[in-house]
Amino acid sequence: MTMGQLSDAAAMFNDLELDRKSRIPAYVQIAAHVRNKMIGGVLKIGDRLPPNRELARRLEVHRTTVTTAYAELEADGLISSQVGRGTFVSALPAPSATTIMAGAFVRGISRRSEAAPSTGASLVAAASSSTPVKPSPMNWSAILLPVQRDRWLSGLLHSSSERDVISFAHGLPESSLFPTDDFRRSVDRVLRREGQALLQLGATSGYAPLLEFLCSNMARDGINVRPDEVLITNGCQQSLDLIRRILVGEGDEIAIEEPTYPGAISVFCSTGSRYATIPVSAAGMDLTVLEDVLMQRRPKLIYTVPTFHNPTGVTMSLSARRRLLELAVRYRVPIIEDDIYRELHYEGPMLPSLKALDQHDVVISINSFSKVGFPGLRVGWIAAPRIVVQHLNIAKQNSDLHASLLTQAAIFEFSRHGLLAKHIRKVRKEYATRRDLMIGAMEKHFPAGVRWNKPLGGMAIWVNLPEQLTAGEVLMHSAERGVVFSPGEHFFTAVQRHNSLRLCFTMASPAKIEEGVKRLGAIIKDRLSVNRKTKARRTASLRALV
Repeated sequence: MTMGQLSDAAAMFNDLELDRKSRIPAYVQIAAHVRNKMIGGVLKIGDRLPPNRELARRLEVHRTTVTTAYAELEADGLISSQVGRGTFVSALPAPSATTIMAGAFVRGISRRSEAAPSTGASLVAAASSSTPVKPSPMNWSAILLPVQRDRWLSGLLHSSSERDVISFAHGLPESSLFPTDDFRRSVDRVLRREGQALLQLGATSGYAPLLEFLCSNMARDGINVRPDEVLITNGCQQSLDLIRRILVGEGDEIAIEEPTYPGAISVFCSTGSRYATIPVSAAGMDLTVLEDVLMQRRPKLIYTVPTFHNPTGVTMSLSARRRLLELAVRYRVPIIEDDIYRELHYEGPMLPSLKALDQHDVVISINSFSKVGFPGLRVGWIAAPRIVVQHLNIAKQNSDLHASLLTQAAIFEFSRHGLLAKHIRKVRKEYATRRDLMIGAMEKHFPAGVRWNKPLGGMAIWVNLPEQLTAGEVLMHSAERGVVFSPGEHFFTAVQRHNSLRLCFTMASPAKIEEGVKRLGAIIKDRLSVNRKTKARRTASLRALV
């Protein structure tokens, strides 16, 4: 496609006028505009969309905004990207109530243009000639079952990958700190030593030396378990899914913290699920509310992150941990303890886990290597009573047989030489520094009325904006200035207006932390000023009417 044809492709957006004062994010407006072109027949399967950078210039928005709009469409299966070629229409939306509303929305914010059909026709002709589409007799959209997804996460995953974006969105380790050379040597050693066995099928429960290592590690933290009480999984997300399969039947209810880890929401709180939400305060899970729920609704299990809670960062006190265990024993409801942030401890006394305090086998503990530095390896584990692990083994065998033996062996090799402990000490020091830098920058650049906590560990800081602002409103403007974060609504079971947000400090460099917080502070101040002026005008108008 020539530069002239690319310009024609971008020209199809000439009739789009973004409403920059709207609470509807710019990327949603762009995605709705594209859907409308599809419904109207201007865009057909095989047509090429404008490149992100060119469209961003055309619409005078940050490239992140266009990237997020395209990610939204791609997640819906409407477009697909081909490396080196561009982004193409891969399916058309059905004219359902949703798409009709999307079309009406776009028409409400667009300027009508007589030239749109001709430029659209140019786009169709150019893209169709370069991308022939083979017709398929199978109408997949008619037989595929609906799958829920998190729209915020989809967009932020794409936008965070942009090099010029400062991302506080994801609780992930810093890639530059990965011990790649040491880990490569660990892989080489285990391949030379037992490569043939590691490339064959193995035990569902996991690689035996790694199971022994995990048991000895947990023993140092006061958790006494045997290898047959531990199951290796493909990370905490699979751990939650396996636990749901063996414990939560149709019609069963669970008790879950709110706000909480979005992955737990996706597993336990999907459409048709039954659940009770327990509020989290500065002291952690509200145990008074939990006891009422246990008494009246008899849930099947309790999910909690008691140590460096995600997203609020709070840590449950020792007395509260003991009371939670007492409630679980009294009402005979098991607890899932998500202990994934335990190793990222920066200051203050380290409290024993619920699993270490458990005297009655009511706690199922899940953990992973993902937060200390190996998210791509997807290795986690579950520690639970033997009968529970036996059932989990069967569920995992039915799912994927076992986690990668080579990966498990490499992690064990890396750990047994003391390299894991060395790496954890390194990242603790670095992340504590970045946490303090972020808090210092917030104190310098955020206006009065913005509140936050100082977590003793973990990866993020929970921020509460003044009541008149929403995190979504701030995100819409910050994304256009190259800064993204996770809005509070991402961590709640129901979509509501929230003035809370989570800022992760582990993935951004110290310089980017300072610059990103500075930009956010300016945006928050600006939005507060706009809101004050709007309120003053409304007050003046009302007085004039009187």
